Amino acid sequence: MQTIQGKTAVVIASGNGIGRAMALSLADAGANLVLADIRGDDVKTVRDEVMQMGRRAISLQADASNLADMQKLANAAFEEFGEVHILCNNAGVAVRPFRAIWDTTYADLQYMVNINIWSLLNGYHVFVPRMRKQSGEKHIVNTSSMAAVLTYPGSAVYALTKEGLAGFSRVTADELEYDGFGTTTLFPGLVNTPAAQRSGELRSEEERAADANVRSYASYAEERGEKVTALEAGRGAMKTPLGGEASQKAIEPEVVGKMVVEAILNNRPICFTHPVGAEGLDARFESWKDAYHPPMTS
Repeated sequence: MQTIQGKTAVVIASGNGIGRAMALSLADAGANLVLADIRGDDVKTVRDEVMQMGRRAISLQADASNLADMQKLANAAFEEFGEVHILCNNAGVAVRPFRAIWDTTYADLQYMVNINIWSLLNGYHVFVPRMRKQSGEKHIVNTSSMAAVLTYPGSAVYALTKEGLAGFSRVTADELEYDGFGTTTLFPGLVNTPAAQRSGELRSEEERAADANVRSYASYAEERGEKVTALEAGRGAMKTPLGGEASQKAIEPEVVGKMVVEAILNNRPICFTHPVGAEGLDARFESWKDAYHPPMTS
């Protein structure tokens, strides 16, 4: 996309953290904003911040996993601005503590799949057909996770949703390229957001009680005699490494927001928030390169 100035951007889950940072960075680059979050008061605050920057903005309380809410959001966006040029599908949740698949309840499965997958699908369903009718450049940003690239035992279902999102993003990018769309998949690593602490707020009282009593996967690793750092204890024991000391440090959401704007302007298909060392990537891709073994003939 050659410029963001004057464009209209929709940022889903923009009430705090990475979503808020995306919204403010897009506004700083000249975009008008359509903001949505399940927490209505939070997203109104971000709307006011955007307007104080001299941009037009509207906000709606919306559950991105709810199709009716997303249809209302799309209708409001097109009624207010006429066109939508940038769509940021940013909704996502995890469960804490990270847990083994045998300690994962059916409610856990529904919670993560419903928000992480259906929010994405709803975003495409209500916005993309209308955006295709527009001439000129368009761009979609889909928030995945570094958990889709590397392996964190204890986060299997989260990885399922985020790696599935990445695959969906890759294929739809090819489909939509001919209609003037660029697509960026964002893979956040450690970012200082309240997502982990607030993720359970969206769950029922019964589910929150279960979360408080579930066994952390890291405890199984420690039981086996594996060394588990404090960082890994919070995220699930790390199986494949990132890229050195820089990858172990949390960055501020504002940094991610600027990265996303640069990715849109440069039409980058992938945006990592942290460096990933060859060791981490090779551990995965070497197994792919050695995966084909034709049957032995006698």
